[in-house]
Amino acid sequence: MRSRLTSLALAALACLLWAATGPAEARAQSITLSPAVIPLTGSAGQSVTQVLTLQNDSDLPLAFELEARDVVVRDGARVFVEAGVLPDSIAASAVFTPRELRVGARSRATVTVILTLPAGVRHRAAVALFRGTTPVPSGDRQALLSLGSLFTFTLSDRVSIAAGALEAEPPSASANARLGSTLVNDGAEPVVPAGMAVILDAGGRLVGKAPFAARRLLPGERTTLVADYAGDLGAGTYRAVATFDYAGRALTLTGSLVVP
Repeated sequence: MRSRLTSLALAALACLLWAATGPAEARAQSITLSPAVIPLTGSAGQSVTQVLTLQNDSDLPLAFELEARDVVVRDGARVFVEAGVLPDSIAASAVFTPRELRVGARSRATVTVILTLPAGVRHRAAVALFRGTTPVPSGDRQALLSLGSLFTFTLSDRVSIAAGALEAEPPSASANARLGSTLVNDGAEPVVPAGMAVILDAGGRLVGKAPFAARRLLPGERTTLVADYAGDLGAGTYRAVATFDYAGRALTLTGSLVVP
């Protein structure tokens, strides 16, 4: 099984920032985990080995315990399930080396995780969790920090998304024009739809464009993608066209934008 990293692998899935106290030269405090997302392709029975890097840019030494959880979708939203609860648990196969991690201040450490896809697996994701055991300052309290890297698995070419109507909101004194649609992953595999909206005047001439941010959707997951158009729009009726691209395919929606 091989990893297809479609974006910078060193982006952090989770990050904690807090204000450093002390003299003016105090530095920002942050903890990052990379890769944030590991998209994989393969088939049941295969294993994947991935090195995860935790960067501790804080002034505190930190300790973590490693565990994995399955990620499933219920009622359109992600749910994290403890390893072994599902009969086809991916998380139950997780092997971490080491299982406990200590990271000094202003330093980094790595963990190797091995995951194996069980036969007949139905869900498509698991998360490797770094559960903090060192209290860190959070305002006037202390908190435990947890970070995670998401593993997604594509096992077939059965990809599909369904979209609701393209909703258009005209600009106001305090908000830009906004276009949005609810997308549902009604296929069997993870998808990452991204899109672009264009606004046309009554004569079909291009007025402007606005991008939809990409969002990863697991099978059954739903989300609303929104594009804000910051340009000026005079009174009138415009035609809005939104195109969403995913896995080499495209879905186009149209709607009207009426500016009073």
